Amino acid sequence: MALCYWKTPRTQPKVKQNTPNEIQVATSLALDTTDERAKIGVLRLLHGVSWPTASVILHFCAREPYPILDANALWSVGITKPIYSYELWDVYTAFARELMRKSGLSMRDLDRALWAYAAARG
Repeated sequence: MALCYWKTPRTQPKVKQNTPNEIQVATSLALDTTDERAKIGVLRLLHGVSWPTASVILHFCAREPYPILDANALWSVGITKPIYSYELWDVYTAFARELMRKSGLSMRDLDRALWAYAAARG
């Protein structure tokens, strides 16, 4: 719930509709599966969890590095009007991992840099 609040406080009434068991099951499934579509998809089944919020949960909780789907960060890489979908998520995740590898930055630092670049320019 804290990660959902961090990403977007306005969804809190919806997020609070999730039972502790629903949260436990969804996050366990997401963090334990190797299926990328299921990983983000199961999180989106929770009330108040959209693509960006699901990406935050994976960003901070998964063993693998995941970027945060954020309009500012996406703008920094030329995606100005994102339409959230699994295809965007998959391509952006692969792109961010490759950029992370080439730059030597952690995914957290890369995410912050992309966000800060857009904030400074936008």
